[in-house]
Amino acid sequence: MHPPTALSIVLLQPLIRDEIAACLSQSDLACCTRVNTAWNIAFAPRLWRDVFLANQQIISLLQSSSAAQQGLCRNAEHVRSIRSFFCYAFQSLAGIDEFPNLVRLDSLASELHNKGIVDHTNTQRLLQFVKMNMSLREIILSNFPLASIKMSKLLGDTIALHPGLISVTINCFREPNLLSIQHVLRGVIVSKVEKLSLICRADIVSTPETITGSLDYNKSSIGLNVSSNIGLDISADVSCQDLPEAHVASALKDLRLEANIEHVHFDILLSILRTSPNLEHLYVPCINTDESFQALSSTIQGYCPRLRHITSGFSHSKDEHMALLLNSCYSLRSYITDSEQPLGPLTINSLLHHQHSLTLEQLSIKSCSSIASKHIQLILTTCPKLTSFEALPSHHWQETYSPRLNIKDLPVHVGSGQPAWVCLGLRDLKIGFTGFSALPDSEPAHPYVEHIYKQLACMTQLRTLHLAGEFDLRMLHPESKVWCFDFTLASGLGHLETLTNLRTLSVQRLKHHRIGNKERAWMAQHWLNLTAFYTTPAHIQTSREVRQKGRDRDMGPLKKQALPVLFTFFKDLWSSK
Repeated sequence: MHPPTALSIVLLQPLIRDEIAACLSQSDLACCTRVNTAWNIAFAPRLWRDVFLANQQIISLLQSSSAAQQGLCRNAEHVRSIRSFFCYAFQSLAGIDEFPNLVRLDSLASELHNKGIVDHTNTQRLLQFVKMNMSLREIILSNFPLASIKMSKLLGDTIALHPGLISVTINCFREPNLLSIQHVLRGVIVSKVEKLSLICRADIVSTPETITGSLDYNKSSIGLNVSSNIGLDISADVSCQDLPEAHVASALKDLRLEANIEHVHFDILLSILRTSPNLEHLYVPCINTDESFQALSSTIQGYCPRLRHITSGFSHSKDEHMALLLNSCYSLRSYITDSEQPLGPLTINSLLHHQHSLTLEQLSIKSCSSIASKHIQLILTTCPKLTSFEALPSHHWQETYSPRLNIKDLPVHVGSGQPAWVCLGLRDLKIGFTGFSALPDSEPAHPYVEHIYKQLACMTQLRTLHLAGEFDLRMLHPESKVWCFDFTLASGLGHLETLTNLRTLSVQRLKHHRIGNKERAWMAQHWLNLTAFYTTPAHIQTSREVRQKGRDRDMGPLKKQALPVLFTFFKDLWSSK
């Protein structure tokens, strides 16, 4: 135990106190608060900063323990985030309805009943909690009962009248009602919400009622009455009106309406796009008709002039559909394929020759089902502002297909006239190479390997580098030329000494790497910022040796092969001091 004078000096230093608290777990913080009054004052605010109602034991503790209740009441002003796995958990918050600095709420909105029973009471209590906490900026409601029109209207009204909400995420696992979605969208349109994610895992259903009339988009027209017991009255009849016309402008900048929108329901997306002149990010859901794509493209072109970021969630679409979508917007900054879809010549042409190539900063094709190697090379040679290019899935075990750049498409031979990679500001690069095994015996592989290393060496801003080799492991014959690209000093690894900002390196899918002690020492010397190193042991060339030494297993970050790197690095750092 430190003497009181020394303890006081430490706890009175905000930077030291915050640094200590940041290194402690929730259990450690709880222990610190019980040492004495000074420790409680110093560490309790950090303990209550994020309230996580993860299990029934925590909820019971808040309901039964006077010490826990007093701690929550005393530190209510320090609570910034509440996360709950139970919709009834708000009954245990010691009678506190308002947290003055609460900015984020992530909660289950209703119980996961197999028979589709809607828990109206707890859902209303949750929405009342949202209504009372005016400082909220973000809400995430999981399993919200969008099948209930009354609950959805209540949610829409709550969003519409809330003065501070900026981000709203709603997940629904059962069949949502079309009117329910409209009620939520109405509330979003008249609010200050800038980011909306409405994710429905089931098909949208329609009610037999006729949707007529128009809605007055003044907040005074949205009923949200306070009752005596819970605070929200939903006994009034729910009106059914269409979404607004284009003269109503929402604050939306980011829209993700992820649902199976059939052609008859497609107008719901077009309606909200017509009211979103400030829209910058758009997730395009699954649509599969020519008329829908044409209507979407014309709506974006006419009503969304600021759209700069597109994520495509539709699969099995035609090449001309994607080209039409890309032609509808200008100066894209990011394009992400979030489903298995081909990137054909029309799409590539629209992406690179429609004012996008000079502004594109982020491109992710890791989920695409097919793309020509020459198009990958074309992307790297025509997008100078590209800072992130992902052609590989984040996790190698999820890989079913991933694009590869064939080395024959690289301008290796002198006089080829093809430009080199122009995206010298890349920070994140995930790319694979193939074609080594197809080289004839008379053609060496070293010029291609050296060209790859020299291109990578020019990207001095790289922080994340994922490399992959041949996709088919049957090509890894002991005498195959794929072993020329083995990530060793002999093959040209020394060219990469310019990557001084590199923090994450993954060669898990470079199955033909041969990283030895020399390479590890070289990395420790030149890549001082390297903190994560993902790799696998070098593949043994015979199945007999595999059985003797054990099957290869993918290593996590900073294990086995990475440990010598860190050991050498810290040893050199200590010696320099």
